[in-house]
Amino acid sequence: MLDTSDLESPERGSWESDDDAVQEDEPSTQDVHEIAPSVDSPTSPLLEEFRRWSGAATDSIKGLEKKEKSLKNELQKAAKIEETVARAQLLTSHLYLFTPGVRSAVVQDWDQAGKAVELNLDPGYDSAATEADALFQRVRKLKRGSQVVRELLKETSKALGIMQEIILDMESVSQNGYTVNEDSLRFVQERLLRTARKSGFSAPRDDEAASSAKNPNQLSHQGKHKQRKAEMGTPASNVRKLTSPGGCTVLVGRNRRGNEYLSCQVAKGDDIWMHSRGCPGAHVVIQQRRGSSMATTECIQFGADLAVFYSDARSEVKAEVTAAEPKHVQKPRGAPLGAVKLREEWQVFTGFPDAVPDDLKQAREASGQLEEYRSSDKGLRRKRTKQATKDQEAKRNAKAKARRGGKK
Repeated sequence: MLDTSDLESPERGSWESDDDAVQEDEPSTQDVHEIAPSVDSPTSPLLEEFRRWSGAATDSIKGLEKKEKSLKNELQKAAKIEETVARAQLLTSHLYLFTPGVRSAVVQDWDQAGKAVELNLDPGYDSAATEADALFQRVRKLKRGSQVVRELLKETSKALGIMQEIILDMESVSQNGYTVNEDSLRFVQERLLRTARKSGFSAPRDDEAASSAKNPNQLSHQGKHKQRKAEMGTPASNVRKLTSPGGCTVLVGRNRRGNEYLSCQVAKGDDIWMHSRGCPGAHVVIQQRRGSSMATTECIQFGADLAVFYSDARSEVKAEVTAAEPKHVQKPRGAPLGAVKLREEWQVFTGFPDAVPDDLKQAREASGQLEEYRSSDKGLRRKRTKQATKDQEAKRNAKAKARRGGKK
């Protein structure tokens, strides 16, 4: 069970369309924008946006191709396992010939129909037995590694296929380099973000400011994170609402009530639920809803950093953060406010509290919550709570005793 503590602090702050044909000669719809750079007219922001996203997709493909090549080279090394096994077995079956001082012997290789072969010891080993043991150990390592490499190669090839398909769609967005079909661009952007977890695609950071300008209530990761303040007294007033680098909405519980609200009512579907491991802290939810941005690697790291920053591990350099699907976050019967348990953990990440934006640090400093949290603090708070409970019970007993005495 994850125990969470009240962390009070000041308030903080899609595209679905059909691909329209690009009309190169004389566009007549609002979806197609004529872009003709000249001395008198600057380059269209839409064209610049297209070039940034196209470049990011191309860089992603180059990275995947490089990774695929490296993994294939690793598999080629692993293909030599049979040769290594054959030599190790040949050495083992003829150990009696390699007496002290003997470095070479002619033996019969029954894998080659009893052919006589000359077996020379590797100069790096002092005996045939030592070399055979080392070879068998190398074989075990290669077998384990080759299985991992095959899985990685399979995932990389799948990601590469996804990106290559998207690149073909990207080419249809601007066929002549001067006209951009906005609906087609939005469709491709949505697909890139939706498949980012599988493909490893990272959205261009320069586009964050443009997306923030379209929504004044939702500021970018590089700017302020404060959004419209929720009405006091509502469940949402106990939740911080931030925006991740990739444009996802990130919700952080401000206290036990906020944690309870996020975990039991808000988190659902494909959202990512996060919490610092082994210590009290805020519940963090990265929302992934239909028609909105999907979480990228940067978004998940942003959520992990927040989970540690708003926890008792905030004074650490780094700390582990557990992530789970909302369907696996359960509220035990009779559990205190804000306490939940996980039926299944999705993945463990590492959060860096010092990596959160400076405005969040400044807000914490202004709130006066800069005290260092140590493991001994938790025990001290428990001790004080226990003592306070005893004192209250003693007062109640004294009052009850006084009432009984008065009746007599």
